[in-house]
Amino acid sequence: MSDSQNTGSRKTAPKLSIEKAPADTEQGAAFHEDAAQAGPDIRDEAVGFIKGLGASAWAYASSHHYTVLYGFIGFVLAVLILTIGLWSTIVIAVFAGVGAALGQIRDGDNGIVNFFSRLFSRKR
Repeated sequence: MSDSQNTGSRKTAPKLSIEKAPADTEQGAAFHEDAAQAGPDIRDEAVGFIKGLGASAWAYASSHHYTVLYGFIGFVLAVLILTIGLWSTIVIAVFAGVGAALGQIRDGDNGIVNFFSRLFSRKR
C-alpha cells in the first residue's frame, strides 16, 4: 500500500532517510587545523586517562601476579557457580584437573601427581 493510496483508516509512519552531502576537502582540512590550534581535545584527555589507568593496572598486575591470577580464578568460579550451579562447577573442575594431570603425565612432568602423592602419603 503506497502513501498516495492511504485511505485514512491505516496510517503509515514516514520513512526516514539520511542523505550524505559531498564533503568539501578544503573546508574539512581548515576545520581540523582550527581544532588543532584550539588546544587539547576532550577525546585526547579521555584516551590519556584510560591509557594511564591501563598502564597502572598492568604495573599492579606485573608486581602482584598471584593476586590477579587467583582473583581472576575466583571470579570465573563465582560466575560458573551462579550460572550453572555448584555441583556442575565441581564436576567441571574435577574433569579439568584430571585432564591436566593426564597431560602432565604425557609430557613427562608429574607435578600434579607428585603433589597428591605427597599430600596423601603416610610419611608426615
